[in-house]
Amino acid sequence: MAEEKKLSPAKQKIKANYEEQREYFISQGYEERTETISILKANVMAFVTAGPFAVLALLIGILSGRFYGEGVMDMKDMIVFWCLFLAFVFVHELLHGVGWVIWTKKKWKSIYIGMMWDSLTPYCHCKEPLKPKQYLIGGLTPFLVLGVGMFMLSLIVGNRMFFLLSIVNFICAGGDTTIACMLFRYLKEDSVYILDHPTEGGFIAYVKK
Repeated sequence: MAEEKKLSPAKQKIKANYEEQREYFISQGYEERTETISILKANVMAFVTAGPFAVLALLIGILSGRFYGEGVMDMKDMIVFWCLFLAFVFVHELLHGVGWVIWTKKKWKSIYIGMMWDSLTPYCHCKEPLKPKQYLIGGLTPFLVLGVGMFMLSLIVGNRMFFLLSIVNFICAGGDTTIACMLFRYLKEDSVYILDHPTEGGFIAYVKK
């Protein structure tokens, strides 16, 4: 009961939905496997799983010579940079929803975007169970769009701000790439469903016994 009081009304609904889904899968003979990661470990693993992509993009950008001669960013550019960075924090979560909503039966009714006020961290939650590949696509959509996509755009147009934002977004997607690594073991299994964890970073895998 103490745990329930700490949850917001939105989180309580998410957890209630999880309990309903869990009861169904257990009744159908599925084995439950919890795959979660703490915020601290996720931050450390972000540099392990996403760091190499950021370093590679940085090296390619430098060696391309596309951003030489632009000088040091002035105050106006710095303000624009940080405003865009903050905006992309929320766009990041919206892109998770875009990547998942393709596969959900109830579409956006199954997607919840909220804020963890204790850490001022926005998050996106999918209420429906998905197949591993479907969950993976939604999980990596921000990495592909804000990281890879923006990096490619920066090279094409020669925009240094886009280039720097892409590097930052690679790192910001580190939690997603870490969860993707946790998901890989389930990609080849046909009778598996993935459900977003209701209160922690990660997911629950339901595997047919």
